[in-house]
Amino acid sequence: MSPLAPPPSSATTPAPTSAAVSQTQSSAQAAACGGSVIGYVAPTLVRVVKDAAREAGLSVEGIQSVGSLEGLRRIQQGSVPDVYASVDIELAADVKDARQIYSLGRFKLALACARPIASVSDLRGAKTALADPNKAPIGYRELAVAYMLKKGGVADLTARYEALGIRFVDTAVGFNVTVPTALFSTAEVKVAPSLDGSWSMFETGQVDCVFAYLPFILGKGVELKPAGASAELWEVYVGDYGRGQFYVYVFKPPYDFFQDPPLAIYVNFVDPSGRVVRAVRVGRFEAFVASFTERGDCVVEALKKMDLAKYGFVK
Repeated sequence: MSPLAPPPSSATTPAPTSAAVSQTQSSAQAAACGGSVIGYVAPTLVRVVKDAAREAGLSVEGIQSVGSLEGLRRIQQGSVPDVYASVDIELAADVKDARQIYSLGRFKLALACARPIASVSDLRGAKTALADPNKAPIGYRELAVAYMLKKGGVADLTARYEALGIRFVDTAVGFNVTVPTALFSTAEVKVAPSLDGSWSMFETGQVDCVFAYLPFILGKGVELKPAGASAELWEVYVGDYGRGQFYVYVFKPPYDFFQDPPLAIYVNFVDPSGRVVRAVRVGRFEAFVASFTERGDCVVEALKKMDLAKYGFVK
């Protein structure tokens, strides 16, 4: 053996090439991005999250449409989904032990009605659906915009909600909304467990109008076409998705909540004794997704590569 040749026992192993490392990482990612993903997903975000999961190669049977507050409550009680998706960026601070938290962007508030309305004041004589504010952010955001409309001199719709036991109180810098534990439907306002539930009431003709997020409406496969001139309060569209037409009113600032509202708005949730058990400040409408497992990371990484504008989000 040549004195320059190392003994066999001391032969070195060649360092892995970058291509080999990349292949190993891809194989590991592929292993994680398989099977069925479990998710607690706000109704507004079901379509975009399912699309991302499919893009990542995951099955979507385990994705549940759950109000943001209800989904968070399950997690706080010990459930660990792969992914949690909320329309309320304020709830991100309450999400513990997430591997990633990713903002999908901001979005706007809209009102859908079966027939055209001349102004928001027309809602006084209409039947509407309210997603339970104790379970779904769209519910307490509807209450917030109702009182903003009153304070702005646009229309006073508060009596409809006060009949449910909800209270509005002015403060030095804005107003507070107090929501009781249990809400019961009235002749004018039908209470639903979630935005899915209130939209179902709208689709089946149980109510005339429903407040909804623009991404939720687009997520139903609705094609929106401008209808008439722009108004001071909103932009008007005709929605069509195969089941007939309806009218969509997309609010303008500050009622669209695309930016943080100019007032300090707090929603107080109380127990049967009237004690405040939770308080939420209503800010801009911004959605986020949190992952808790490698499989959840697969969904988030897919979302980062998607065109979220077509779902109604603005980064």
